[in-house]
Amino acid sequence: MKKRLFMLLLLVVGCQLLAEPVQSYWLWSPDLGKWVNPKKSAKDTPEDQLAWAMQLYEQKDWDRAIEEFEKLPAAFPTSRLAAEGVYHAGLSWEEKKDFAKAANNYQKLINQYPYSDRIKDAVHREFEIAMMFASGEKMKVLGMPVLSGQEKAIELFKHIVKNAPFGSYGDQAQFQLGEVYKQQGAYEEAQKAFQAVVDEYPTSPLVQQARFEIANASMLASRQAQYNEQYAERAIEEFKSIKESFPDDESVRKADESIRLLREKKAETAFETGSFYERQKKIGSARVYYSDLIRQYPETQAAGKAKERLERLPEGGGAAPAPAEGGSASGGKRRKPWFKVW
Repeated sequence: MKKRLFMLLLLVVGCQLLAEPVQSYWLWSPDLGKWVNPKKSAKDTPEDQLAWAMQLYEQKDWDRAIEEFEKLPAAFPTSRLAAEGVYHAGLSWEEKKDFAKAANNYQKLINQYPYSDRIKDAVHREFEIAMMFASGEKMKVLGMPVLSGQEKAIELFKHIVKNAPFGSYGDQAQFQLGEVYKQQGAYEEAQKAFQAVVDEYPTSPLVQQARFEIANASMLASRQAQYNEQYAERAIEEFKSIKESFPDDESVRKADESIRLLREKKAETAFETGSFYERQKKIGSARVYYSDLIRQYPETQAAGKAKERLERLPEGGGAAPAPAEGGSASGGKRRKPWFKVW
């Protein structure tokens, strides 16, 4: 009997000891109609909550500051200070070097609080983070920077263009979107992005550079895998258009150099096609390609080599189709041998 009383007493004392911390962390809220944990609850007013979170922020206690800032939009979604909580949570994530999570907060602010006084600040921070990812900053996984940030940069630039198209960073975000696509080798997408700068922001100081990059993307696309003469021709025409539109600008020098390189490549391709026919003993076809090359690209190194080949080709060798005016020996698009790559 005494043993049972002792065990009962021990149980009661244990329950009282366990009940103390439970009561200190969970309280019944008549307003909410449920148990709440005071530690997880916000202060009574948004002003008090922001002041408490800012105190932690100033102490550089980033994790606790983030937790308290995030309570503002959760507990006081209609307060003007809710946007302050979202913004400062983003700043805290930046201090922790987790830039993707910081950017997510700025996106949330722009999406949910479009009339906040922090909109310009949020767009600025989002753009800066996008530039970091575009320049090689890694995204964190489990706290470790391991993933390429280029896709995140694309997401952020697109978000800025969509939500703040005519703000301070609209044209810059659109242009940088093209730059990231170019880095990825997605030249068609890059051209579309640069063209959008020209079309949507005609008064932007980036228009001229965007037009140059459109041509540059065509040139780069012509070098991918097998040589693409269509892209090369398009690039030449675009560079010529830049020269006509901006005759006194420094970009003309770049355009001239790009045109020279493209013509050198086109001439070299024609020379190797002629060499192919020469090796196949199709002397007539080789002669036509060499002559066509000299006529169309007289200033190139390949033209000099073609002249030397013509001088030592034997007479005759079979007929070949004459080149069309302004075209190639095939009368249209030059056919390249199957082996030709860039």
